[in-house]
Amino acid sequence: MATFNVLEAAVRFGVSRFVNISSETVPGFFFAERPFLPDYAPVDEEHPIRPQDPYALAKHFGEQLMDAAVRRSDLRCISLRPSWVQHEGNYERNLGPQVRDSSEAGAGLWSYIDVYDLADAIVLATESDLPGHEVFYIASPDNAGGHDFAAMLRRYFGDRIELRPLARPDASGISCAKAHRLLGWTPKRSWRDYLDENGRTRQG
Repeated sequence: MATFNVLEAAVRFGVSRFVNISSETVPGFFFAERPFLPDYAPVDEEHPIRPQDPYALAKHFGEQLMDAAVRRSDLRCISLRPSWVQHEGNYERNLGPQVRDSSEAGAGLWSYIDVYDLADAIVLATESDLPGHEVFYIASPDNAGGHDFAAMLRRYFGDRIELRPLARPDASGISCAKAHRLLGWTPKRSWRDYLDENGRTRQG
């Protein structure tokens, strides 16, 4: 209701740009009661959407509200789907286990995003003049731990997840290529800026 009310106000008052903070969970495989895996990786904005849980469903509905708004008004919308957001205070707790043990893949397949890189993406989205409604994943281009993504995907998931072409050997499980291409967004920070190779906070 909050998303609907704010969006409706934006439409009625002639706001030109609306940035919606959606979620990486939208495809549905993060909190599914009947677990399933992504169809392919790295996951991108074209991945099928099959949410089971209320959170992912609500975020998907928020994106659909954006679609409806641009149909009935001159409002332009961007939905951002941030990956697992990290900051100085939680890198070691959240990503340290994945750095030390690649089996700790999580539903996002070792993906994450630094809070300051997310902030940069939000600024670019507010300044963008893209028409209609566009959806963007916001994830770091590398994975937590710097693992060989193809090797890890095969090791832990076999052939159950199709491997798509990778931009780099240590690629994230979520692609940020569209955001780079259409928003001009390039992340500037990595887990390596905060953690050592053992997943512990860097000193100094």
